[in-house]
Amino acid sequence: MNSEVKTYMTGQPISIEPDASALAALDLMTDHGIRHLPVVDRSHRVCGVVSFDDLRAALPIPLSLHVPLTVDERHAVPDTAVGEVMTYSPVTIAYDAPLEEAAQRMLDCRIGCLPVVDEDGRIDGILSETDLLSALITTLWVVRRGEPVPSTVSLADALEQERSYLAKQLATYERHEQEITETRRELPLDAAEEGSGAEDGWLTEQLAELAARRLRAIENALEREQRGMLDTCEACQGQIPEGRLRALPGATLCIRCARERERPS
Repeated sequence: MNSEVKTYMTGQPISIEPDASALAALDLMTDHGIRHLPVVDRSHRVCGVVSFDDLRAALPIPLSLHVPLTVDERHAVPDTAVGEVMTYSPVTIAYDAPLEEAAQRMLDCRIGCLPVVDEDGRIDGILSETDLLSALITTLWVVRRGEPVPSTVSLADALEQERSYLAKQLATYERHEQEITETRRELPLDAAEEGSGAEDGWLTEQLAELAARRLRAIENALEREQRGMLDTCEACQGQIPEGRLRALPGATLCIRCARERERPS
């Protein structure tokens, strides 16, 4: 089969930055009728993905892509940044990769989209489930007799992988900050250079803060997993859906109990 990702991907996708609000992400999804947003840095490198299911699982109000939030509902949305609920280190694909490879990655990881990136990790497009279904109609899926069913990535394994990635990224941010500090100490900078450096430092600091929050949430989730309590709601003892835990690893309440707790008394 000769089909490649570039044949079916959506080019120039709508994207968002990690320090934008979750409400801004919801507005983009609602305005454009989409369920996934690649999260990119100022250089357009992909650093995460946020989905409508992530927002619905994380925010303590009912959400719909077809019905905008009321003014009261918007005020009830917590001050949550995209970087707190997005998936870091998302699975990506190259534009010239075989379509079968893209489908296999989405199946293995149980994800609804793949950011398509160039060799430098910059956003090139996005391949969604809808794009794949279009391809599947005529070209994609052939099941070979006797071929084993591929295993999927468990929630705990996915969180372990993300924790490892975030720890490395935070170490990179720290080295970057140290380099900036040393450069400013050793070299005189004019006003323009000072301003540019300050902006770079602000962006790095903001992203590092969001990543650190996510890392702490993941570590708490993994500690709960070791006690067999990862998906158990602390209030009702019911099950916390996997989608909510993928979006908000630190969640200890199911969405119903979270909404009850946020409701004014």
